[in-house]
Amino acid sequence: MAALALMTAACSNDDNEFAQQPQKAEGITITAQLAPKTNGAATRAVEDKTTYIEAKWAEHEHIAILYTVGSTKKVADAEITAVDGSGTATITFTVDGGTTNDTPCTLVYPLSAAKDDHTGVKDAATLLANQDGTLNANLDVRVGAGTIQTSTPGLTVTTQPEAQFAIFKFTLQDLSAAAKSATEFKVSDGSGNVITTVTSGSASGELYVALPVMAAGTYWFNATIDSKPYIAKATTAAATVAGKYYQTTVKMATIGDVILDNGKFAAPSSEGTKVAMIAYLGNGSDCTNGLAIQLNASPASMDNWSAACSYSSYPSITGNPGTWRLPSKADWQNMFVGCAKSGDAISPDGNGKMNPIAGFKEKIVATGIAWQSLNYWSSTGSGSNAWYVNVNLNSISARANFYEGGTSLPCCVLGCLAF
Repeated sequence: MAALALMTAACSNDDNEFAQQPQKAEGITITAQLAPKTNGAATRAVEDKTTYIEAKWAEHEHIAILYTVGSTKKVADAEITAVDGSGTATITFTVDGGTTNDTPCTLVYPLSAAKDDHTGVKDAATLLANQDGTLNANLDVRVGAGTIQTSTPGLTVTTQPEAQFAIFKFTLQDLSAAAKSATEFKVSDGSGNVITTVTSGSASGELYVALPVMAAGTYWFNATIDSKPYIAKATTAAATVAGKYYQTTVKMATIGDVILDNGKFAAPSSEGTKVAMIAYLGNGSDCTNGLAIQLNASPASMDNWSAACSYSSYPSITGNPGTWRLPSKADWQNMFVGCAKSGDAISPDGNGKMNPIAGFKEKIVATGIAWQSLNYWSSTGSGSNAWYVNVNLNSISARANFYEGGTSLPCCVLGCLAF
């Protein structure tokens, strides 16, 4: 009893009071309207109308409302609860109870396009990743602005959500205009930087691709078609426009096709002055897109390796599609491998190794340009030794041998175009 009395006395001490915590501010629910989407982008409710894409808001889509309370970045998940006959969407969302009246906000569609830290929109590379070539909601990213009213709950949209990317419909063909279907399709800028990669679940000859605003200039397209590499380039004289719909047929070249003196890719049987044949596609050997071997029936012979490396009398090509150079040892090897027939076992490029190059021979013959079976310089060497390759197209099996020898040998100079 004495102990109980002591405990009771302690609990009645005025120095020990239970402090009431302040009530958490209730959230403020806001209902607002968004104007109909403009044509030119894609969403879940979408249809290709041949000359434009009809885009509409869809119920149960979600939009991020980014705003700040004090110094804390916040995000509200705005759901589209209704879309009327005109395409106007009704959105409903809840903001923090501490939000002040007329708080600026950014609208980001879809919700997943907003940065995880609520500071803005994810970068283009992230947003454009994982494209599959179909017309779907992933292609449509929109950003708008407004102010949040809390005294009388509401949202004033000062800038309707506008599309950030253009939508392209690419129809693929080879250089003879035959329809082709790709399992992978890449778009790169003139420096070889990949802008986006489309990986199709099944081979497709028509690909819908979202791309950011692209400045005037040259762009490259790489595709995997029938398990083989293809390439094309395009030049735009004016920058593309976000929210617009573009359609284009892309005629793609592959190994064995030729480059004309006007800078265009062409089929091996085409008319025109053929200056090089595409022999390798890829970014090995210090090239961005590939290598083309010079088509020259009478290559110059030089006894001096240093002079061969300094040779510059290669054919001129309109539009400068690449850079001529004396092929390195790796260049030669990549071109032989690139042209190889199915089943060819290309050996390591060591001294005297024999490489089957029947595919290389067949592709050269198809261009109609005569080829000399000779020794050809490479640009690979040091001191008093340099590598050269003996290309023997006259043998039944068509072989090429690599040798390392002196820098004073009778070898020919044949350029390759790195593009």
